[in-house]
This record gives sequence, C-alpha cells and structure tokens, in this order.
Amino acid sequence: MTAVLKMTPDGAGDRRLEPCSVVPPETVIDGKPQEQGAVISDSGDGKFVVGIWESTPYAEVFDAYPGDEFCQVLSGKVALTDENGNVFTFSAGDSYFVPKGFRGTFRVVETMRKYYALYMG
Repeated sequence: MTAVLKMTPDGAGDRRLEPCSVVPPETVIDGKPQEQGAVISDSGDGKFVVGIWESTPYAEVFDAYPGDEFCQVLSGKVALTDENGNVFTFSAGDSYFVPKGFRGTFRVVETMRKYYALYMG
C-alpha cells in the first residue's frame, strides 16, 4: 500500500467491517463473541497489522499475550485484569497498550469497537 488512508470507525478506503473470527475459542471463558473487523494494513509476513475490530460482550484469558498492541476504543467498554488482580477499564476515547507476554483476562463489557496496531515480532 502506498496511499494514505483516512480511517473511520467503519473502515478505510474500500476496506469495511465484515464478520471475522479473531478470538481463539479455547481462550473464551464467558460469553460468545460476535466479531467484525477490517484489516487496514499488514506487513505481509503477519508481524504487524493495523485495523478496526468490534465484538459483543465476552471474556477470554491470556496466558501470554502474543504481541505488543496499541488500541484506541471508539465505542463500548473493555476491562483488562492482570494476573495480580488489577483491573483497567477503558471506554470510548480511551487508548491503551497491552505488552507482549501480558497474563490476565480481557473482558468486553459493552459491545466495543477499536482501532488497533499489533506487532507480533
């Protein structure tokens, strides 16, 4: 991709949100996520991805988060609980960073849509 793309909560350029399945079923501990997303850009080798993702409420557990991820919440609410029991809650307008190796839970409290940039190096 060589063009600048304006991102909106619904996509970028000709990329629009469509049903997807990003959440591994074996990590889900509560609920059944209904997901949609749009990959805006990827590095080709799968190590760096930028996109938009949305899910209905659910919870999953991370034994070791696979990459470094920056997120900006566009709508809804999410709560991350680390292995020490600290709860971090984010809603529309908030940004957060999840480091590679994070251990804990990720809970979509209210249907959430976010921009994300994920590095899997």
